Amino acid sequence: MVHGVVAAVLAALLGGAGAQQDPNSPTSTTGLLRTSPNLTFCLDQQNPMWRFEQDLATRVAAALGRKAAFYVHRTPLPGVDTSPQPLDRTELMRLFAHRCDVYPGLVGSTTPAFDYPADEQMYATRPYLKVSYLFVSRDPKVKTLAQLPKTLPISMERQGVPAYMMYATRRGQFTDRPVNTAARLVADLRGGQARVGVVFASQLYPRVPDLAKAGLSAQPVVGLPNMSWYVIYGLRRDRPALRSQLDGALTRLISRGEVQKLLVKHGLARPGMAAAAVTDRRPQSESFKDD
Repeated sequence: MVHGVVAAVLAALLGGAGAQQDPNSPTSTTGLLRTSPNLTFCLDQQNPMWRFEQDLATRVAAALGRKAAFYVHRTPLPGVDTSPQPLDRTELMRLFAHRCDVYPGLVGSTTPAFDYPADEQMYATRPYLKVSYLFVSRDPKVKTLAQLPKTLPISMERQGVPAYMMYATRRGQFTDRPVNTAARLVADLRGGQARVGVVFASQLYPRVPDLAKAGLSAQPVVGLPNMSWYVIYGLRRDRPALRSQLDGALTRLISRGEVQKLLVKHGLARPGMAAAAVTDRRPQSESFKDD
C-alpha cells in the first residue's frame, strides 16, 4: 500500500486548489453535499484487501445507523506486471465531489516525517489498521534483514520506500533485484524466481494464503525507518461532523475487537498486520494544522 500505492497517494497531495468551479460539472473537484441516507464508500479493487475493506465499511456504516453503498472506482488489474493506476489528487477530489463519501484503504504515515495525509482538501480519519513491510524469504538461513548476505539479491519495488531506505542507509551493502510492481514481487517470491524480498504486508497476505505451503517465511522489517504505516479513511474536508462520526465508529469497532476479527476472517491476522490500537492517532502534520 509506498510500494507503488503509497507513492501514488503521496503524489496525490501535491498541487493547489483550482479556481471557482461549477459543482454540478462531473469534472469539478467541488460538489454539492449528498443527502442520501446511505454512506457511500469508493471501492478500489486494485487493492488486494478490497474484500476486507468492503466488509469493514458495512460494519462502520451499521455502527452509524446507516447502510453502506459502494462505488467501484477501480477494477482488478489484468496481470502482475501491470502497474496500479495512480490515484492523483484531482481524481480523489472529484470522487469526493460526485461519487463517494469515504475512500477506504488509504495509507497514512505513523510519523510526521511523511506528513500525508496533511492536505487542505481532505480529512483523514483515525487509523484502523497498522501495517508493516515484511522481509520475505525462501531461505531458512536468511529470515531477517540482518542475516542478508551482500551477494544474495533482494527484490524490492522500484522507487518504493524500502528501496529508498536501503539505498539511503545501506548503499553498497546489498545486491538489488528491482521489480516494477508488488504483484510481480509476490509472484517471483512465490515461484522461486526471487529468494528474498521486502513487500508490504497488505500486498503479500491476500495473494499468498499459506506462506509455509509456498515455502516462504515473513517477518516485519527491523533496522530500517518508516517500515510501519497506518491505514485510514479519507473524506472531504468540509465534512468535519462525518469525520468525527467515523472516528467514533472505528474506535468502537477496534475496542470491541471487531476489526481484528475481520482480519482473522479474511486470513490477514498475521505478522505485520493488526488492528490499530484504540490510542493510535494521526501524527500532527509538520506543514498543515489538521484539526
